[in-house]
Formats: sequence, structure tokens, C-alpha cells
Amino acid sequence: MPSPARSRTVPRTLAAVATAALTCTLALTPLTAASAALVTAPITDSAPGATLSLTPIGTHETGKFDASAAEIVQSYRDRLYVVNAQAGSVTVLDNSDPTTPVELFTISDAGTANSLAIRDDGLGVVAFEAEDKTANGTLVFFDANADDAASTRLGAVTVGALPDMVTISKDGAYAVVANEGEPADDFSLDPEGSIGVVALPKTVSAPAQSAVRIAGFGAFETGGSKSLPAGVRVFGPDVAAPDQGDKPLAANRVSRNLEPEYITVDGTTAYAALQEANAIAVVDLAKAEVTKILPLGLKDHGTTGNGLDASDKDGGITIATYAGLKGMYMPDGIQSYSAAVGGKTSTYLVTANEGDAREWGDYAEAVRVKDLGKKGLPAVCADSPLAAKLGDGALGRLNVSVENGLRGDGSCYDELSSLGGRSFSIWGTDGTLVFDSGDQFERILARVAPDYFNSNHTEANLDGRSDDKGPEPENLSIGTVGGRTYAFIGFERVGGVIVYDITDPKAPTYVTYVNNRDFSAAADSPAAGDLGPEGIQFIGAHRSPTGQPLLAVGNEVSGTTTLYSVEQLVGGAPVAQPDIRVLTINDFHGRLVPESGGVAGAAVLAGAVDTFRQQNPNTLLVSAGDNIGASAFESFIDQDTPTIDALKTAGLDVSAVGNHEFDRGFDDLTGRVIPRFEENADAGAFSDFALGANVFRKGTDEHALKPYTIKEVDGTRIAFVGTVTEQTAGMVSPQGIADIEFRDQVASANDAAADAVAEGADVVVLLAHEGSAGSDCAAIATESGHFGDLVRGASDDIDAIVSAHTHQKYACEIGGRPVIQAHQYGTTLGSLDIELTDAGDLESITGSTVPLIDPALGQPIAFPDVDTRAVVAEAVRVADEKGRVQVGSITADIMRGKTASGSEDRGVHSTLGNTVADVYLWATSQNPAYGGRDAEVAFMNPGGLRADLLFGDDGGAVSYREVANVQPFANTLVTLELTPAQIKQVLEEQWQPAGASRPKLAMGVSKGFSFEYDPAAPSGSRIRSMQLNGEQLAVDDTTTTIRVVTNSFLAGGGDNFATFATGSSATDSGQVDLQATVEFFAAVGPVSPAPANRAYLSGEQPPAEQPGFPGPGAPGDGEPTEPGEPGEPAEPAQPWATVELGSTTVAQGGTLAVTVTGLEPGQQTAATLFSDPVAVTGIPAADEAGRTAFSIAIPRDFEVGAHRLVVTSGTLAPIEVGVTVTAAAPAGTIAVTGGTAPIGFAVAGILTLALGGLLVAARRRQPVASSGRSAASTSASSAT
Repeated sequence: MPSPARSRTVPRTLAAVATAALTCTLALTPLTAASAALVTAPITDSAPGATLSLTPIGTHETGKFDASAAEIVQSYRDRLYVVNAQAGSVTVLDNSDPTTPVELFTISDAGTANSLAIRDDGLGVVAFEAEDKTANGTLVFFDANADDAASTRLGAVTVGALPDMVTISKDGAYAVVANEGEPADDFSLDPEGSIGVVALPKTVSAPAQSAVRIAGFGAFETGGSKSLPAGVRVFGPDVAAPDQGDKPLAANRVSRNLEPEYITVDGTTAYAALQEANAIAVVDLAKAEVTKILPLGLKDHGTTGNGLDASDKDGGITIATYAGLKGMYMPDGIQSYSAAVGGKTSTYLVTANEGDAREWGDYAEAVRVKDLGKKGLPAVCADSPLAAKLGDGALGRLNVSVENGLRGDGSCYDELSSLGGRSFSIWGTDGTLVFDSGDQFERILARVAPDYFNSNHTEANLDGRSDDKGPEPENLSIGTVGGRTYAFIGFERVGGVIVYDITDPKAPTYVTYVNNRDFSAAADSPAAGDLGPEGIQFIGAHRSPTGQPLLAVGNEVSGTTTLYSVEQLVGGAPVAQPDIRVLTINDFHGRLVPESGGVAGAAVLAGAVDTFRQQNPNTLLVSAGDNIGASAFESFIDQDTPTIDALKTAGLDVSAVGNHEFDRGFDDLTGRVIPRFEENADAGAFSDFALGANVFRKGTDEHALKPYTIKEVDGTRIAFVGTVTEQTAGMVSPQGIADIEFRDQVASANDAAADAVAEGADVVVLLAHEGSAGSDCAAIATESGHFGDLVRGASDDIDAIVSAHTHQKYACEIGGRPVIQAHQYGTTLGSLDIELTDAGDLESITGSTVPLIDPALGQPIAFPDVDTRAVVAEAVRVADEKGRVQVGSITADIMRGKTASGSEDRGVHSTLGNTVADVYLWATSQNPAYGGRDAEVAFMNPGGLRADLLFGDDGGAVSYREVANVQPFANTLVTLELTPAQIKQVLEEQWQPAGASRPKLAMGVSKGFSFEYDPAAPSGSRIRSMQLNGEQLAVDDTTTTIRVVTNSFLAGGGDNFATFATGSSATDSGQVDLQATVEFFAAVGPVSPAPANRAYLSGEQPPAEQPGFPGPGAPGDGEPTEPGEPGEPAEPAQPWATVELGSTTVAQGGTLAVTVTGLEPGQQTAATLFSDPVAVTGIPAADEAGRTAFSIAIPRDFEVGAHRLVVTSGTLAPIEVGVTVTAAAPAGTIAVTGGTAPIGFAVAGILTLALGGLLVAARRRQPVASSGRSAASTSASSAT
């Protein structure tokens, strides 16, 4: 019973809009609908076995012929934005129904509109050429979400001369514009060409002019720092730039000659087509620098497969080769994509090789071959093979460049070079030609449209363009459909779009060609259809207003914008939607915001789910666990509440529990997590969002969690059974799960499935938080261990298995049923496509995975969901506020263990693991706030380390967020007593038991302790010796006791370190690992990386270290303190200190004096001034009287109004005092301040202090993933 196809029209509510525009002000003008009829019989052709079809379905007509009224087109949600160049505007179309696009309004400005781009959040930019094209142009920024004139225009910046094309990097960080710098029409002036790089704000707002940087070509001038490669064409008249001044013409000839035309961006590298120069410029966006220029070379038209029809006067179609004739590729449009070749994924550039000549004033580069030897031009050399081909029926009519092919003495032409390749090409990023379509375009057109083979666009003829550039491939777009990558290429002259499958960049294949043109109609009549395609944009299914792929084409001659449906074909038929689709995620781990490694973020995940549901309403979203825990800071800082809210907003229907759902204990799961999911404070443990069939009340047969649930979808009852890895008991704090136990998954899953079937389930899906360590399906089918048992032991009642826990990606069929896992962190959606018989019985289930970042295009497959984005934005706001406070500094990178390639390796002893162990030891020995018995040795597990600490460019400053990213589990520190023999056994347990996720977990150990090991020795005898403070420990000593400290996870025997759980006198210190780290940084001062070789190979020597740590405090010798609840510091009965201000009012540019009293001697405090917020750093520790004082310099641009100063110290409750900032005093007066002699000043929005006359001005870094400053791990977690 197949589900009917669904389409929807998204209604829009339009506010009143303005009808007039001021100069340099965007105007929104309401327009009436203007639609054109599609051509009755468009020209179409497809290759045998074509895998997609292209069908025109709707068009919009401006009524302007040959006026560039529809050029570049951009899609944003259910709108299209179309450049009307000569009108200096952008037409905005409602595209919610692509069969009838309707005009909404226009965006206008002074000058000529050339190009536009729109970021996924709606930040749009239009490139406007100045009325004098040799003057600098502008980029005008607008809000694509807006519907009214008052809020649309955001601002503008000035860029270079003639900004011809603008794009936005896929990460949204940069707008990149090709400043073509074309000469004046009379060639009296020739501006420099350049690339403009504009750093974009993270919000929908305009950048400042200071964000604009220009990457020019000055380094490639004669005598410059870079050499101009041979083959890069610099030619023609040498005239001055508008700002030439006294600069010699030779000083910038290259810069004036090179004219960037089109740009594509891959990561932080841009590639700009230098069309007339027949080259591509490579631009480092971070540096705003042209790093190299790649000459493209010449195409040999004398080679078979590279022929062309060179004459418009030969009376027919003659595609032939000509020895001595070359073709310059001269690309206009350029795009980039990624593809795997031979197991290696690389970036490739794809160009539409249009061709162009410099023709300004009296200078004309192009000339017909038959005119060579006339008007002072050299002739073709008599001994050239071209000499016999000069007639009109051969090469005589062909336009070639006068600048190429001269013999060395300049007397005649040995070779000739035509303009454009009449092809599309694929290049490596080093300029190596990977593929060229040769003469395929003309041969296909000769077969498909024999009467209009090389027709012009303004008139219909047989081969009016054969003497010039043939079909003239102008532009292209790249898209993916059904897992394959396609290039959609527009022919500017004859018209139409041709499609190639470029999945294999070395062997592209022709797919289809469609031309929505009626050659029999007058060109200037609507009946002619589309003429002169210029801008092309592929719109992926999940970015389309219909949920199906579209292609939008702007046609500059006909002034029409046409929409095409793109359908995947299998066996010649469109692919149908399944009857029911189950989308799956696993191991999301609170990854709310986009990160590197393909992490799309919760909003994109939700957006993709929404479009899947748009395609097929019979769609469910389920999770196989670990939605929370081991989370990114934005989620962790708020106990994962934002993740729960985001997943609910995204439409999560069902979830199993993972081991990390138990990180904070069973009571937290049932008392906080489940009620939040259920939006019911009284919700019990039996929830659809916490399925756990193998979780039982300890010592009973009572299920602790709901074993399964049944969802009815269009009359079909689908059961979901949840299980969690039996290793969970060793992965979380034992105290938190004291009353429950985890039993055999196979038996529990089979029992629950049988019960579900008995209850009437038609389909049973197992959500198992267990998985394979690899992704090879054959290996999974035969593997041993828990997951192998589950895959083979699942009963016939179970129709599909959705796995998790191991952070892998696979879609296998094992034993006749799908077994899938969707990687991690929301990088991927799993999909189970369920087909039913007409009677409603299960016919088949097919498993697959869908990456949320398109691997070919490097961009999210869907727009972010608006509601989920709001949840994420609030989480980011809260996390930013809490995470900006600087907690200390480091002297160098402090890193986790790494492989040779730089990825995380938990089997390698690391500086970070040892440094965190030092934190633990300090916290339970020298921390003044600790009153328990001193620890002597500390241990840290590598799986608890989730990010490196990198030095950065800010003097090594470390923020709260960065520290939190290292240890996001909120474990408490536990001290216990072990004998040397037990410590030896703990170290032996680094080599994990059979069936564990990893063979070794390299333990971090503290200062003063070291051990010798032999990895080749038999299990149980790898530890050869141990030393503590320079003294040998007997590895067989079972009587001496040593007080050790570790986190509560390890103390309970987590990560299979079972010996910890056998220690005596275990005491919870009440210190949370994160807070202990914060206090360590504050007390110890700049932290240096601990030596990694405290664990050393047999025959080597341990490091020599001084005992103890610098900073205030001494080992505690009092009675143990009451720890309280882990992670929940007790609220003091009264304020722990008194904060006094010199004045509660301070002027902009003034200073605010702050005194804090009632502190303990040496106590550290921190302060943050809200609402901006900005962190105050460098506050002195309290003196012997328990007093500290400091002054804050208020920036002159600080917002006027009420603010608050928040003072904190460790886990103590914040103290807030109100501050009012007034406007700055007029010039010449002294600002009223809250004190005297400030000891600080503002740097980049962060308040810093100068102590004792020494300015402490370390620039704070912003902990953003793309900076590489504190990169979170993307590998499988500690407990995975």
C-alpha cells in the first residue's frame, strides 16, 4: 500500500513594503505575478540507462528581452532571488509552488547588480558595480528572512572595481567577491583586478568596513615575491588604473591585466577563474592572499575527440580536428566538489569553458583566421599545417586570438588559439587536467538539434556561433541525487542545460540534455521560451520547498527564470517513497552546534527530518541512545537540558537509553531527563524516550525501564525495543546505578520482541546501544563478542537492528535483516525504508545512511530548522555567558595521545592525561579548600579527556569553556587506599580485556609517580617497576597502603579498571573535576604540560621532577569534610564576601574601583561585567587580611545603561552588584569615575588589568571550533 506522493504550498504572509528607494538604500517594491508558459515541446535527450531526468515545470517572465533581467539566481528556503542586472535590482520570487513562481518585491541599489549569495541563516549579499565601472563597487547586505523595507537592508561595504561575482564560504565565515577590474569601454583606464575577502558576523547583520580585505596580484608583478607562471596571459594595451598616480605602469601591469570572473570556495581556500588570462587564482581566505596562479594550458584541437565546427559558412555541421589549432579553456563558471578516487578523497574544480576576448576601445584581441596577414597583422606561417585550412569552409571564419601562437621572431603564426574550450573540464587543485569533455557537446547537439546545432540566442540559426565559441558553456552547478554527483551546465547561445554524472572525476558520463526553447518562435516573444541561460543553481531535495530536487535557471536574454524538477531514475522509472520511513540517530552526545568532522548541529538535523517528513508523512525519528552525556560545552554546561529540548523540537519519537544516559545516575535519568523529554514533571521511568529492555531492578525480574513501545503509522503498528550494552555497569559511577542491573541483551530483546508481537506489532525494530568496532559488513556478520551475539541471536520477531555505542557508520544486511549504525554526533541519519504488501504485511525493509553534510559539496543537506535553531541559540547564549571567564593560562599545548596522523589515540600516554592527574593530586593535597587526608598518587583515564588545550595566540589564556571541554562528565574526585600490588594491577588493567572497545587505555598519572612497562610481556606482567617520589615500590607489596585519588567513574571500577573498586577507605571529596581544574589553574599560575614519559618503556628512565606544586595552600591535615552531592556545591547561608564599589555609577571611558573583603588569605576571585558580557582577568589573590582590590577601565563604546558585576570564587554562589554606565563626558572634561588610578584597559572587548604598573593585556581567544583552539574529539567515547 504505497503512500501517496505529497506536495505542499507554503503560505507566506507579506507585510506592507515600500515602493520607493533612496540612493544607496535597498527598496522593496511589491510586484505583480508574471508567469510565462513553458515551451510545449522542449528539446530533450537522455543517455541509455540515464539515472536522472530533468523536466521544466514552471517559469517566471520579466517581459524584458535582451536586458539582463534574469541572470544569477539563488534559492533560499521557499524563495528565489534573481539578479536583474541593468535594473540594478534583485527580484524576489515566492517559490513555494515551483510551477508558479510569483514576484514578491525587489531589492534595489545604485549601480548595476551583478551577483548575489545567501547564507543558510538568511544573511544575503548583492554585488553592485558602480555607475562608473572603473570605480570601486559595493557589497550590500540584506536579511533574506525579512518581508518589509524597514528591516531588509543591513548595510554595505566598499570593495574593488566591478565586483562581478560574490559567494559565501560554506562555513558562512566569509563573503568572497571577484573584483573584475574591467577596463573602461574606451580603454582609457584599467583598474586592478582583485579578490575581496569579507569576514562575516555570526549574526544576520552587516559587517563593518574593517572586515574587508583585498587579495591582489601585486606579488606576481615583475620583481615581486612570487613568480608569474608561464602560460598566464598578460597582454593588450598598457593603460593606467584610476588611482595610478605616479606609479610606473610596469609596477602593476599584471594586477591590471588579471580579471577575476567567478569564484568557488573549498574550506578556507578560494579558486577564482581568470578567464581572459586562461588561469585560476588560488586564494588563502584566512590571510586574504593570492598564494598561486594556475595556468590552464591549451586544448589541442588536432587530437581525436577534440574536434570542433569552426565555420558558420560551411552549409552544415562539420566537426573536425585541425593540427596546429589550440583552444584556450578560458572558464567563466567554476565550482568545486569532493570525490573519492582510488580510496583517496580529494577536491576537484569543475569549469564551464566559455571563452572571452579583451575588446575595449580600439583594441580587439579576436580576429578571423582569414584576416590574418591583413591590416598589419602577421599571417599564418606558410609551413604551418594551418596554412591549407584558411578557407571559409574550414578555419577562415573562426575567431582566434592575435596574442597567441606567433613564431619566436614574431613574423607569422605557427599555431592559432581559439577562445574557449567548448567543453567542461575537471581539474585537480594543482591545475592538473583530470577530464575534459572534448567535442562531446557539439556532437550531442548535432544529434539532438541538427537544425539549430550552434544557434545564437537572439536569433535561431543552424550554426551562427560555430565561428566563435560554439554552444558557449557559460556556467554550471553541482548537485547530488541518490548518492551520485552531477554537473548541470548551461549553454549560453543555443540554450538548454546538459547534465553529466561526475561521481568519478576521471570518467564523467553524459546523462541528459533539456532545452526549454522553441526555435520556431520569434526570439523576442514569450513563446520562444528560455534564451541565454546565465545563472544555474541546483536545489537539493532537503533544501527544496517541495522536498524534491529542483534546478533553477536564470536566462539573461529572455528575462525568464525557469524551474526544473530533477528526479532520480532506477530502471528508467522515478524512485518512489517507501510506505514508512524510520530515521535513526545514535550517540548524539549533545552536539548542538556545527563542528568539524561533519557535525551538522541540531538545527540542521531537525531541518533534514522535517524535509523527510515533507517527502513522506509516514516518517518516524528514533534514537539508539547516548543522546546526552559526554556532551559539547553548550549542552554540558546546562546539564544537557538544551539537547533534550532540541531533540524534542526536532520531532524525536522514540529513544533507547545508552550508557551515557546513566552518567549522573538512575535517579537523574528518571527524575530529571525523562520528565524533561515527556514535558511532564510527574512522568515515571516507563517512557518512550528511555527504552531499556535489559535494565532491571537489582535482584528482581522487574523492568526498571520500559522495554518497548508501539507506534502506529498509517495503520501499521511498529514496535521499538530498546537495549543498552551490558558493559554499562563498568562505564558509569557504580553509586548511581546501585539499585539496577544490566542483563543479557539477546534474551531481553527477544523477550520484549515476542511481547510486542503478541500485542499486535506488525514490524519490530531493535534499538540496541551496542555496536561493531568496524564497518565491514562481512566482518560484522561473523564477529565475536556482545554485538556478534546480538546480531546472530536476535529472534525472527526482530525485523531490523539499529545499533550504536561504537560511533561507526554502516548499513548491512545480515541474516536477511538490515543492521545499521549512523556514525555519531548527528553527522548522519540512518534510514529504514519499510515496504508493505497491499494487505499491509511487511514486504521488505532496506537500511541506509544519509550524511547531513553533503560529502561532495561540503554543505548541510538542509536548512536549519527555525524552532530548533532558537533552542540552540539560547543554549549558546547561556554557554557563552558562563564560559567566557578566564580561569588561567598554559605555557604550551597540552595534548591527548595522538596517532602519527594526529587523530586521538587513547592507547598513548599523554601530557594532558598526566596534567589532569596533577590537578587531581593538587586538589586533594594542596588545595586550601580541601580538608581531607592527603592523596599521594592520582590517576586519570584517557576516555575522560575530550579536548586538547591549545596555546593559541592569546598568551595561553584558558577559559572556563576550554577547561570544561576537556572533562565534560562532572565526576567528583574520590580518594581511596590501594596497596602497591593493587596499583600494579590497576596499571596492568590498562590493557583491556577481550571484547572491550579498545586494546589499551593509557592511564594518566600524577607528578612524583612513574612506572616502567614492557608492552610485549605477557598479560599481567607488563608492569616492571613503579616509583613514588624517587623511591621504588615493591610490585608485590600487599601490606603498605597508599592514598590515591581518581574520578568517581574510575573509583567505581569504570573502563574495566576493576581494581579501583577493591580499594579501602574510599571517600568522596565533594570536589567536581571541572571545579578542581578551575581552582588549580587559579592557584598554580601558568600551567605547563606534564611530561608524558611518567610511563616509560623498559630500559628507559623516568623524568626528574620536583615534588609539589607552586601557589598558595598547603597539604590538608584536618578531618575530611562533608562532600555533599557531587557537582552541587552547597549554598552558603550568607554572602561569603563583601563587594564594594567606589561608585555605583561610572561614565564610558571611566574607571570602576572594586574592593572585595571577607576572603580567606590567598583566595582567588573572578569577575564578569554583564550585560556584554566581558571577563575581568588578573585579579590579585586575597592578601593576609582577606582583601583584594582592583579597578576596571570601562571602554568608551560600552553600552550606556544598567549593568551588573558578578564576582565568583570556585563553587561559591555568585555575588552580584549593580553598576550604571553613563554617557562619556564631552571632550575636554574629566570623566566621572568610580575610583582613581585604573590598573587596566580594554582589549578587543575584554576587560584586562594592569598590576603594579605592569599591563596584563593577554588577548582572549574565542573558543570556536573552526579556530582549532580547543578542538573536541570526534572519535568514539570512553565508555564510548
